[in-house]
Amino acid sequence: MTDIRRLVERVAAAMGPEARPEQVEAVAQAVLDEVLGDRIPPSPPYDSPEPGERAILTAYGLDRPGILAAITNVVSEAGCNILDVSQKILQGYFTLIMLTDITDLKGTLRALQDRLTEVGHRMQVRVILQHEDLFNAMHRP
Repeated sequence: MTDIRRLVERVAAAMGPEARPEQVEAVAQAVLDEVLGDRIPPSPPYDSPEPGERAILTAYGLDRPGILAAITNVVSEAGCNILDVSQKILQGYFTLIMLTDITDLKGTLRALQDRLTEVGHRMQVRVILQHEDLFNAMHRP
């Protein structure tokens, strides 16, 4: 299991901070398929969080009224519980980091990211949602 975790961490690091869990999983699965062939069964796509799983949401762009409201509305409608949030306006630039409990997520992380991307386009900010495990793997010193 440690080898698989290291593989996923290396894939996530190579793909960069915008990688989605589904993308990292697909690349890791392709590597395992190539190396192990038929010795392991394919895993189902990640789409149902376990109790207590969390996600990190980051957003940034030019500040304008309603950004935080638009983002939190999408997160709330998706069934996520906002555990902590930090917002800062830096000389006209909006920045946000949010920790959410995704235990009761309605749908998939991919679907939630897609809805957040739509809101981001409308509000002219970039919104990135990452599972906590992926975020931690990608941002280790």
